Amino acid sequence: MRSERCEKCGNLAAWSGIWTNLVMVVLKIIVGITSGSKACIADGLHSASNIVTAFAIILSHRISKKPASNRFPYGYGKVEFVAAGFISLLIIAGAVVLISISINHLIKEPSTQPHFSALLMAVISIGANEMLFRFMRCAGTRLKSQTILASAWANRADCFSSMAVIVGVAGARLGFHHLDPIAALFVVAVIIKVSIKILVDSVKALMDSSVNDVYGEEIETIVENIEDVRGICGLKTRHIGQKIWADLDILVDPQCSMRDGHLIADRVKEVLLEKVRDLERVLVSFRPVEDDG
Repeated sequence: MRSERCEKCGNLAAWSGIWTNLVMVVLKIIVGITSGSKACIADGLHSASNIVTAFAIILSHRISKKPASNRFPYGYGKVEFVAAGFISLLIIAGAVVLISISINHLIKEPSTQPHFSALLMAVISIGANEMLFRFMRCAGTRLKSQTILASAWANRADCFSSMAVIVGVAGARLGFHHLDPIAALFVVAVIIKVSIKILVDSVKALMDSSVNDVYGEEIETIVENIEDVRGICGLKTRHIGQKIWADLDILVDPQCSMRDGHLIADRVKEVLLEKVRDLERVLVSFRPVEDDG
């Protein structure tokens, strides 16, 4: 359930990602150059993409909170999903580059062994990014924000790339010089899988895909327990940013007057908006029970 604390975490998520990843980028590139670890440098460049995703969170949240206008009468909530899709494509593009680098390293002859400082940097990176991932995933799940969730998984992907650095450095020190690019390829597969899922979810939301599987049972249970409601004959739900919009058809007594029908519909709307926290707007229509089927 959302709370004021969740809202504060959501506001902190983007800036936490920017500052944490900025520090990681600088440290990884410096350590990568001084230690001779190409994997560490690549990991630093991967962290740089997380800064872009964090800025996308800030931009999308500011735009989505703008009030509806004549040009956009339904508001700007769907910009969340546009930003999430952009982030996913950015991560996939970075993963493709990492594939190219890994294959190139597999083909080339092994170079000099990297220093252990690259391994230590990777351990620090895993700890920092895992904490950032858990923080962002919690805020994104509670707030139902696709951009925060996408950024969270971008940081989890950074953990995996840092693990590849550990495997690569340790393997090189032990004489297994090709472990680094092989581990990186496994990491890339995980990154692409997660990114594609986020991209698909964003496209579904932009196409007004139903979220009845998430909210349908809750809404139906609440409505069926409201006095004078004989049942539900239609329910449509969709995501608008972090909120839910619903269109609902209820059944009432056939002897019910138009005035009473409107009063029942208004009561249903009031109760739903009060009890379903994520529900922002609901349209309730009514029809006599004998007209159903």
